[in-house]
Amino acid sequence: MSSDSPQPQTSPALPDSADYALLVDRDDVVAYLDGAGYLPRLAASADQIEVDEVTAGNMNRVFIARGPLGSLAVKQAPPWVQAVGPAWPIDPNRIASEARAYAMLADLAPASVPSVEPVDLDRYVLVMEDLSDLDVLRDVLVRQVADVVAGAEPVALDFEALGTVVGRFSAELTLATSRAGLGPDEHAALIETAANPELCALTVDAVLDEPYRLNDHNHWIPELDAEVRALYTDTELLAAVADVREIFATRAEALIHGDLHSGSLMVGVRGGEQATKVFDPEFSFVGPAGMDLGLFWANLTIASIAATQVDATALAAARASAIESSWSAFGALVAERWPQRVGTPDGLDLDAWLARIRSDAWRFAGVEAVRRVAGYSHAADFTTLPAERIPAAYADLLGRARAWIITGTSAASTESTASTASTEGTL
Repeated sequence: MSSDSPQPQTSPALPDSADYALLVDRDDVVAYLDGAGYLPRLAASADQIEVDEVTAGNMNRVFIARGPLGSLAVKQAPPWVQAVGPAWPIDPNRIASEARAYAMLADLAPASVPSVEPVDLDRYVLVMEDLSDLDVLRDVLVRQVADVVAGAEPVALDFEALGTVVGRFSAELTLATSRAGLGPDEHAALIETAANPELCALTVDAVLDEPYRLNDHNHWIPELDAEVRALYTDTELLAAVADVREIFATRAEALIHGDLHSGSLMVGVRGGEQATKVFDPEFSFVGPAGMDLGLFWANLTIASIAATQVDATALAAARASAIESSWSAFGALVAERWPQRVGTPDGLDLDAWLARIRSDAWRFAGVEAVRRVAGYSHAADFTTLPAERIPAAYADLLGRARAWIITGTSAASTESTASTASTEGTL
């Protein structure tokens, strides 16, 4: 969930304090690391440790602790949504789901995720590799546009390579955790082990329900008031969204990240090469294999629209290229490993399975895009644009989102469904 959000007006309430000690400042973090035995990895004594709070997302609070010998990230889940406070309670056991997902991802895609220590379920703390030498992808995207507006050369980023990393990451998960890679008993056990009901319910609320009806969590720009309110009575759209909710609820296809947007990726340079890390898998569960790709596609489209709005057409095209490169990488890896499968997902052949995954991905891209226009969490890509460019950006995205949800294709509008549908579903 993005941090570019308002405070909700109505929510169930909890007391203002938790029944375990929350990490609030530098002394809290240092004391925790000392008591948990991590201090010798950072410094010879506590007074050598520096701590910065780097909380950015909605859900948890995060600190970076640094000393002469090393650094670590310290993440704690409070018993509420961090960005809001006690007015929006949520089970802190979500940190256990995140730790479990990291453990699985470390086996499947170790180069794409940070290393993580065993989770502390007494205080709901996860200690992990410090990624602060990298930047959150969304921050880079915003900075690039700001550079363009300022007349400067934007920081370089290889978007095709970024897409390839995301596509291969998603494919590795899909191949290893779907019925293509697991027998029926193992797959059923994974569904149970990776169950994440509370955060799945939050996804339903924030992505698949609230943006399509009047709700105190929603907000939108005044210029789009008529268009947003029209969503609530758009019967064709609402029927298609109901189909996406059904897919989300019933298609237990493979382990997925569950919240793979541009705020859940970090990029930078390590060893002279572009590095990409996936983080924050707390929404992870066994769900539709196309969902992660769709969330990524929506956010790269948002980034591309933002670049277009400041007349950076080459940058817009480069950003959009990550969508196709992610799909190409995903499809190529699945096709390469298909002969080694141990099962067949829902009795589908390779082409049919890939076509279904791609169609699901565009539908999830659509609902992700709608929530960035009319739901609780908007994207800084748009909110930081020059004010006069913001309405057109949102309008462009909303039109695309409706088409994606209804058609399950990359159609720019529902009027182009026929010509687009004939070319979708192929590698």
